[in-house]
Amino acid sequence: MLIAILLFVLGAQLAHWTWVFFAPASAPSTSTRDATADLAIAARLFGGTAISRETSTAANTSGLKLKGVVAPTPGTAASAIFNTGSGRDIAVFVDQEVQPGVKLVEVLPDAVTVSRAGVRERIELEARKGKGSGRAVTDARGLAPQFKLNVASSGNTYSLSRKELDDTLKDPQQYNLLGRISPNAVGGVKIEAAPPGSLSAKLGLQPGDLIKKVNGQVVLSPADLALLYQRFGTVSSIQAEVQRGTSTVQLTYAIQP
Repeated sequence: MLIAILLFVLGAQLAHWTWVFFAPASAPSTSTRDATADLAIAARLFGGTAISRETSTAANTSGLKLKGVVAPTPGTAASAIFNTGSGRDIAVFVDQEVQPGVKLVEVLPDAVTVSRAGVRERIELEARKGKGSGRAVTDARGLAPQFKLNVASSGNTYSLSRKELDDTLKDPQQYNLLGRISPNAVGGVKIEAAPPGSLSAKLGLQPGDLIKKVNGQVVLSPADLALLYQRFGTVSSIQAEVQRGTSTVQLTYAIQP
């Protein structure tokens, strides 16, 4: 939701996404759905915080597809977004059921673990499964798909609408067009992928860019971006310091209502 929504807007998604929160007993309220959507966005945009992977899991036999994850960060519970094959994507918190008899027990940066009758199953993030060919995805006309956000730019200054971004992030299909980030060993957040038409590309980010500071604050990990995202709703300007090769690039984002 990258500079995370900041760049990504500043998202977080690049995670506010309109999924229905799974509630076995009753339909969720609008406020519950909104809260769940926010968790979701933050996941894709910021990558979350790494969690221990020391668990024995079986192959995924539940038929579930993992569309997004929100690893825990300060003040945020772990959750995941699934497609069960029966319609809309759903968001589920750890220790709650994804389906009758199937409970979410662990959230990782690129996978989750669910438990069915005491047997653990690992489910990989769909976006991870699809990567590897290195080929850009195109539509029927041979054009790269576009993240649905109008971004005006002049040099390294970009202008976008907060409302338009929020509206776009209500469409789960847009989560595949955010770009990809990862923690950097020596601090900062690295842009791993910024395909043409993606939100990251529209915000002036390039593969290999390293986000070092946002509004003067040092960024050490995707979790830091997630925390900064919480303040997004109150700011009208975002300054990002990005290391691009041996140069330092200053990117400015003007956030309109």
